Amino acid sequence: MSAVTINDVARQAGVSKKTVSRVINNEANVSVETRDKVMAVIQATGFKRNPLGMALAKNRSLFIALLADNPSPGYLQKLQKGVLQYCSESNMGLFLYDCSYRSPGLVAEIEGFIDNTLADGLILVPPLSDKKELLDMLNRRKVAYVRIGAPDAALGDSVGFDNQQAAYELTRYLLRLKHKDIGFVLGHPDQGSSQRCEAGFRQAYAEAGIEFPEKLLVQGYYTFQSGVDAAAVLLNKTPRPTAILASNDEMAVGVLYSAHSRGLKVPDDISVVGIDDIALSTKVWPNLTTMRQPITAIGYRAAYKLIRKLQGLPDEGPKNPEADLLTCELIVRDSAREPGRN
Repeated sequence: MSAVTINDVARQAGVSKKTVSRVINNEANVSVETRDKVMAVIQATGFKRNPLGMALAKNRSLFIALLADNPSPGYLQKLQKGVLQYCSESNMGLFLYDCSYRSPGLVAEIEGFIDNTLADGLILVPPLSDKKELLDMLNRRKVAYVRIGAPDAALGDSVGFDNQQAAYELTRYLLRLKHKDIGFVLGHPDQGSSQRCEAGFRQAYAEAGIEFPEKLLVQGYYTFQSGVDAAAVLLNKTPRPTAILASNDEMAVGVLYSAHSRGLKVPDDISVVGIDDIALSTKVWPNLTTMRQPITAIGYRAAYKLIRKLQGLPDEGPKNPEADLLTCELIVRDSAREPGRN
């Protein structure tokens, strides 16, 4: 049996195809009697409007896009899962677009992507979400977007994670374990999350009244290899730090690799901790102690905010922008312990 079409509904209801379309789209200028008659036919026939036809009629794609240049595949995988979950619930599709943050033609490239795909809105992953030239172009073209990152009214809607609180709590945990000389692997210098993590690290030392280990700060880039490289610097210091805190789990796994390659036992010889709680953190030995970032929930919330905006529906979530800065949770596993306790 062939599917019921809008023409079938119009014929059975004794009205024009345009009138049926007005009823479906809840437009004005349709009498109550006509609306009831058309709706009765729709219910009786089980008619469902073709979503592709709806999209073409409204010059929309019924797709949103997740734009990223993020070096952590574990992070992106969990974020994408949350975005896809809400897209599925709202019958929206998802484009995944990988671009180069440092490309001189980035803004023009993304503008071309919007024109070619008719993507209805964008979710921007750091560091793209902090790039002012890109945001200016999107605002000029009135393209809806939601940023993944810390709240900033000047930069538009966002959903993020309190990186400063995460680094602060994790540093306090290590200090409670009686570590004083803690190596710190910074995140990518182009990302605001890196500065916020460092601020949390410094805050914990200041509150503890312990001399800050300035010489134990080493630059990283949120990648596994940068964790390996940073650990090589820290593990060659004399005296060696008793613990290393990396600003994400990808780098923490790199630190683990570097420690193992030198014959060091974790956590007997050195403790290693990270931030994010990506799947990789439980696939290495020892399993990483980390601060759990609700990455999937952040992706879901970002998709919710964007799609509700596109649908002209109110955001029924938290009204306070700070409520879109999700909190963290300390996950204690096997990679950290008191120094010198064998």
